[in-house]
Amino acid sequence: MSEPPAVKCYRVYHLIKARQNRSQKVPAAHQNSSLGKLRGWFEGKPSPSGGILVLPTGAGKTFTAVRFLCEKPLSGGYKVLWLAHTHHLLEQALESFGPGNETIGRNTGYEVGRIDEPKTHLRVRVVSGAPGHWPVKTISPDDDVLICTLQTVIRAYWQEHPTIKAWLESARGKLFIVFDEAHHSPAPGYRTFVNALRQQYPGLSLLGLTATPTYTDSKKQGWLSRLFPQGIIHQEKITDLIANRILAQPVLEQYPTEFHPEFDEREYQKWVGTYRDIPEYVISKLAESRERNMRIASTYVNNKEKFGKTIIFADRWFQCDQLREFLHQRDPSIRADVIYSHVDANPGSVEARNERTRDENTKVLEAFRRGELDVLINVRMLTEGTDVPDAQTVFLTRQTTSSILLTQMIGRALRGPAFGGTEKAYIVSFIDDWRHLINWAEWEQIAEGIADDGVPERGERPPLYLISIELVRQLNRQMDSGVNIALKPFLSLMPIGWYLVQFQTLVRDESGAETDNLEEVQQLVMVYDNEEQGYGNYIEHLKTADIAAFTDVGALLEDYSNTLQTWLEHFFGGVDDPMGGDLRRNLWHIARHMAQEERTPPTFFRFEERNHHDLDALAQKAIDENHTVRQIRQMLEQEYRRTDCYWEIIYPSYGLFKSQFDACMNRIFEIGSPPHPDKGNPGVVNGSDPRPTEPSEAVKQQVKQRDGYRCLCCGETNRRLLQVDHVAPSYLGGDNSLGNLQTLCGYCNRHKGISEINFRHNCTLLSQPPENLPLLDYPGMYEASELDVWETFLRRIINFFYRCAAVESVTIKSRGEYFWNWHISLYEGNNPRWLERYLGYLLGKIREARDDAGCQGPEQLTIVAPDLPKITYPPVPVSGGSRTR
Repeated sequence: MSEPPAVKCYRVYHLIKARQNRSQKVPAAHQNSSLGKLRGWFEGKPSPSGGILVLPTGAGKTFTAVRFLCEKPLSGGYKVLWLAHTHHLLEQALESFGPGNETIGRNTGYEVGRIDEPKTHLRVRVVSGAPGHWPVKTISPDDDVLICTLQTVIRAYWQEHPTIKAWLESARGKLFIVFDEAHHSPAPGYRTFVNALRQQYPGLSLLGLTATPTYTDSKKQGWLSRLFPQGIIHQEKITDLIANRILAQPVLEQYPTEFHPEFDEREYQKWVGTYRDIPEYVISKLAESRERNMRIASTYVNNKEKFGKTIIFADRWFQCDQLREFLHQRDPSIRADVIYSHVDANPGSVEARNERTRDENTKVLEAFRRGELDVLINVRMLTEGTDVPDAQTVFLTRQTTSSILLTQMIGRALRGPAFGGTEKAYIVSFIDDWRHLINWAEWEQIAEGIADDGVPERGERPPLYLISIELVRQLNRQMDSGVNIALKPFLSLMPIGWYLVQFQTLVRDESGAETDNLEEVQQLVMVYDNEEQGYGNYIEHLKTADIAAFTDVGALLEDYSNTLQTWLEHFFGGVDDPMGGDLRRNLWHIARHMAQEERTPPTFFRFEERNHHDLDALAQKAIDENHTVRQIRQMLEQEYRRTDCYWEIIYPSYGLFKSQFDACMNRIFEIGSPPHPDKGNPGVVNGSDPRPTEPSEAVKQQVKQRDGYRCLCCGETNRRLLQVDHVAPSYLGGDNSLGNLQTLCGYCNRHKGISEINFRHNCTLLSQPPENLPLLDYPGMYEASELDVWETFLRRIINFFYRCAAVESVTIKSRGEYFWNWHISLYEGNNPRWLERYLGYLLGKIREARDDAGCQGPEQLTIVAPDLPKITYPPVPVSGGSRTR
């Protein structure tokens, strides 16, 4: 019969035994300095008593605090109330007193063994609303240490819950409070609670733990000083710890996964106001993707010498197993193993976690500690018991919205050589291609004191991924309409800047119910040129309005919908087609920020580089200078690759960038030169309506039927992806006659843009080969194993090269000769030799993509055409003896 789920979160330490096996962990120099200052502060018995310990992420705040508590307050008969924001911080604190697993305890010893006699037992209870933790009603006066979420204790205190009252009274004035993440303590609800406790128990001591103690807001700095009258007891700067080789030098790297997560729009709208991490079903989709996991594994394999001893944070047990399998497949010399504890999408409790025994996990962890493993793959095991000082790299396999969770994972690799770690710590993040606006957590190097003057703080960095999502959404809406004409001047689609709003809120679970997890939310509110005045007036209004209710960390947008709607209509009534997300939600976030920050407005950051990204100006230049199609292509390719612009980030592919340029150019031809976005909407050239550029639905249907419901360029047959294209663009005089219309898929249509290419012809009209291969997106890891995807790609790239439907057939087989040598047959009149100098590059790109996907082949490419010599590259295959099919 299994133990009740909460048993492991209530521990009775037998101190006589613990003293025989007390922790022998030797504090580092900076921790010894901290302990000395803490002892002096505590023994001095100041009144009121309150101070802050400042240690950077990875420097051992929790260990230092627990060592001090055991040697001083707990040895002196004090009771300890440990307050934290989130559930996993509670479990980390619990483990720091001593492991619940005897096998681990024999190896590590127990911190509680440092508690002086005559005390014989120490009772520690974790209290929160999370499954597996104890509820408030179970608190006993016999408990020595309560480790609780803030919200649970605050609610119980103000409700005068009998168990919390009895426990506080049982301390008999000897009460010691630890406030984890103390930089949050000036928030109104927390400081009111602390002040009430201090008034009721004037002898209490308050210790704040933080990595980021400073406030630019003088009001908050003042409150911090009042809550902690002795100020900073001891502080270690991260730059000094790095210089002294106690902490490693962080190196942040990002790798795109090229994975497009599925996030249903209705589910997104339900999730966005909960402030919890992304939904479990979305996380499961990420974890289940073989191609995505292969890319993660390949990233390690390709950089194993640099990354060294690595911890991979995964999300599901099956993802752990798959990553281990892929690492072994790619490089059998890599020693990897797994530790996981969650088997279900909902873990349920601390114990109800997985089929692996604790002993198995312990053996793997010890093997990793001893250097017998190169890679440890785990499901977010963040307690002190999983500490591995000499880990050099952490892989964060997905983004998270939780800043606390992110910081905890990063801290696992920050130990320097003098602290048992490494010179450099690689923080490797994997970035997916999201289609929704999500404010991901970022590690604030500025706040940690690690960044130099060249690293901008969060608000100063242009939120390019948010800008990109909005622009690509607009472009897709245009393309889906069948007519790629920009509806607005391009700069009106670019924000003039953004507000950085910050507030604390309760996280809500999958059902929308309130939890006691608190999250520090940072959101960027994008501001566009037609919204600037509205936001300015709104913020001025909030400086004097009654917004006290917005300080509540449990407040819900729905409860204030009428107020928000009134504000929306008053300040933004004249704004048409607002961009940058939900305006009402933006107003909600600004109100919460100003309420919790005592009416201080959020900081506004202007997008200084905005005017350097004006595609209308580029399109107008091409028109004014009568650029040919080739000149336009050269200009665009050069512009897209400019290192002093953000085009490659805003538009993830050259095809999207070119489609947006085409839309801008089409708009200019339709309605005249673009005005400055601040000068109103343009009139129609010559005062007459432009002629219709889109064929009727009946004509479109006729064209698709004539073309066999397939893309004439790449052969795509999915009818949902098919569009009708003008062979000659309308602005060059192309009309809607059947002879000027052809069926293309959306991708080929976007890439063709304003070029005049007739894919109904099978013979090129060019007199000489093009100077370059077309700039197309190669299949990513998720598609590279599919042979039919390569057939489509080769048709597309070669047909665009010859500027006609030159490809008669592509022959690729799953085994045999045509698996290793891919054949492309051209129609008569297309010379294979034109492609000869590009085949090496093309084959290299194909093999690179296939290799990343864990696939073999091809070793050769062959191009043939009637009555012309065939071209094969390389003439002799280079197999290296790897043929197994």
